[in-house]
Amino acid sequence: MNSPRNERLLLGQLSELVKLHRYKVHEKLVNHPELYPGQPPLLFQLDREDGQTQKSLAEQLRRAPATVTVMLKRMEASGYVRREADPNDLRSLRVYLTNQGRSALKDLREVFQELEHQAQEGFTPEETQLMSALAQRMIHNLRES
Repeated sequence: MNSPRNERLLLGQLSELVKLHRYKVHEKLVNHPELYPGQPPLLFQLDREDGQTQKSLAEQLRRAPATVTVMLKRMEASGYVRREADPNDLRSLRVYLTNQGRSALKDLREVFQELEHQAQEGFTPEETQLMSALAQRMIHNLRES
């Protein structure tokens, strides 16, 4: 078992990895300078299921509804999404990707793939598979607590 000092070090390294990834993604999205670093997960969620309610998006992203509302206002003003009243419940808004949002997703996928290859440079396929499995276990462990 790792000592508490080593565990903090590992989580600190993972935190640094996430921050560096977010920074690099934003740096490489030169065609989408108005896309904030926290917004790509929202675009990916809409790509999985377009037309979700704001409430559903907040739940899926594990964000406060007010936070998602602010994100959506910015993204709508920048042309990435559009919001429409739900015809079955006029109190709810449904969120849809626009063509600009789909273009950003295409660019995001390319950037993510490039960064993934860069981050795994020098890794064997076995090391990559092990890293993925360990990360999945850590995510599971933290979600369960």
